Amino acid sequence: MKNAPSVALLALTGFYIMLWIGGVVSINVWDTPPEGTEWAAPTFLYVASLLVLIRVSRRARIMLAAVGIFGFGAEVLGESTGFPFGQYHYTDRLGPALFDVPLALFSAWIVVSAFVVNVLLRLRLAKRWWLLTAPLTMVVVDLLLEPVAVGPMEAWAWDGDGVYYGVPAVNFLGWFLVSIPIYALLVVADYQERRGFVASSSVIVFFIVISAFSQLWWPVAIAALALAALGVARATSQLGINAGSNSSRTERA
Repeated sequence: MKNAPSVALLALTGFYIMLWIGGVVSINVWDTPPEGTEWAAPTFLYVASLLVLIRVSRRARIMLAAVGIFGFGAEVLGESTGFPFGQYHYTDRLGPALFDVPLALFSAWIVVSAFVVNVLLRLRLAKRWWLLTAPLTMVVVDLLLEPVAVGPMEAWAWDGDGVYYGVPAVNFLGWFLVSIPIYALLVVADYQERRGFVASSSVIVFFIVISAFSQLWWPVAIAALALAALGVARATSQLGINAGSNSSRTERA
């Protein structure tokens, strides 16, 4: 019985991997989900967020749940009024909805926010810069998600034409603005949790892979540039740490 939680986590991870692979295959083979698989897309997001929440501490779990509620509230406001993202509406692809917003969006905000905060923590970026860098990173992530969500996945649709795969520029401004209070909360709460990165990053990779298969080259190019920038930033950060360590040893000597 002591191993029951580990077995359950392993089973959940295996189920998630099946959903991940199945989602990539389904979107690239069929124009619409095969009959009887409509549950898979929302379940993919539910399970991804559950894997993140399971891995983090209880305190981090509460904070991420608050982020999910706030993000869902922003979606309700946006879908009903057009502020701050622009005019759009959800389809039925992401499952059951509340106030015309799929419940899976609660999970989506948890996953995306956990991914971005993990990136900042791994770059060892001082928290005084988070209120600028985190919203900007969230915008970059949305640049990766939107083409698939409005294209092959058909999760939502924009009213009118936009500048980026039909997405209006105001949407990205909206993501920036909504992200500010999210990361203000995480800064004030001194969020330090680095676990859950594999699950959250796998969702981002999922969208990039589908973009590549669907020949949506802008998100693929943006992902490559972002990865290169992260590599440079990580290397620079590490050089700074090593230089500081060497300086301290020299002073002690």
